[in-house]
Amino acid sequence: MSVDTRTRPMNGTGPADPASFFEGEWREAAARFGVRAAEDAARLGLPPITLQVDDAQWTLRPGSKGIDVVPGTAGATLRVALDPTAFADLFCERRTALGLVIGGRVEGDPASNEAFCSWDPVLRSLLDGRAVYRPGDVSLSAHDGSPLDLDRRFRLGQSPTEAAHFLSETGFLLLHEVFTEAEMDAVDADLRSAVEAARPDDGTSWWAKTRNGEVYPCRILDFAQESPALRALIADDRYTSIGDLLGDGHRPGDPFGEHFADVTAEGLLKRVDSVEGLVCLPWHKDCDRGGHSMFCSGLTIGICLTPIDEEHGGLDVMAGSHRANIARAQIDRTLDLPAVTLRAERGDLSVHMSCTLHRSTHPTSRERRVAYTGFALPPRAGDGHAEDAQGGLRRDRATIGGSRGRQLFQTDGEA
Repeated sequence: MSVDTRTRPMNGTGPADPASFFEGEWREAAARFGVRAAEDAARLGLPPITLQVDDAQWTLRPGSKGIDVVPGTAGATLRVALDPTAFADLFCERRTALGLVIGGRVEGDPASNEAFCSWDPVLRSLLDGRAVYRPGDVSLSAHDGSPLDLDRRFRLGQSPTEAAHFLSETGFLLLHEVFTEAEMDAVDADLRSAVEAARPDDGTSWWAKTRNGEVYPCRILDFAQESPALRALIADDRYTSIGDLLGDGHRPGDPFGEHFADVTAEGLLKRVDSVEGLVCLPWHKDCDRGGHSMFCSGLTIGICLTPIDEEHGGLDVMAGSHRANIARAQIDRTLDLPAVTLRAERGDLSVHMSCTLHRSTHPTSRERRVAYTGFALPPRAGDGHAEDAQGGLRRDRATIGGSRGRQLFQTDGEA
């Protein structure tokens, strides 16, 4: 039942010297997983790409017996430049290629950046042994082995073994009638106050624009600090009991894992006629920016201040996707996992793992409001943060709502 997939120490550092890394750790990993990684790259149709670190260049390209690393450009037309710290973060998975691009830590034209991001699942296949997903790799079954009812909802305290199995099998869970109308009213009032107090470029909010030109804060990033009512619910036994379901020691904290027991929350507001900004995100995992092997799986909890339905906007999840290394190109092309459209009422809770694919859809006639918070896995021996880490993490999250994040994530598709 465990969903603790961590394989790398949080305080581990990436390779300081690229040349030594490619001759040492890379070559050792290639001996174990190189052939399969090359097959993964071929299935994804990845082109050669050159990585430049300072004045040195290496080109990655699929070969017949593995992923070849060739000094220089080797005729590749796609190139990205990274500084040594970004290179180290990439190859210890502190940041994915996508996370580095969003954070402005990569220099490359749009085509090169896109190819760089496409290579990331193959790097994980080679270095961490997580093969890129192939149809049939994941199956879904109930606790007794029968077909799983993906539309099932649970209540707190009822059928905890079945709820835990459902969550670990699918990567998501719906909990019905957890909080009262009065409790939702109190959190709603705090969200309205936070929205009124937000200002563009305050570093703690993302902004959107409606069809008539109104600019509004669609996401309050530090909502836990802004909402006494929400903090009270997070401390309530009804909420904390969710962390005991799986037996992995989850406790209230950052579901991305980066802040551990620092309780974080985001308040999300989606207006019907929004046409610009990250009101909705496409299919994604919360660990897409990095840290999967250090933090997953945390649990993201959506506290429904309004229903999840077509009128208010829906939330879709890809059942079983938390158990697979899925390339973004596979989602629309070859993925055979079932997409489930969730429906919930005010006061219900949605639960999804930090590495479950999910997306949201725009409301059709009524405003959507939700508070997202969650649970983190407990730190392991030696885990901890540098003293200046928290500020950097907050800046990274704020950056996603900027122009670079909007360019990469602007779509059809929330948390």
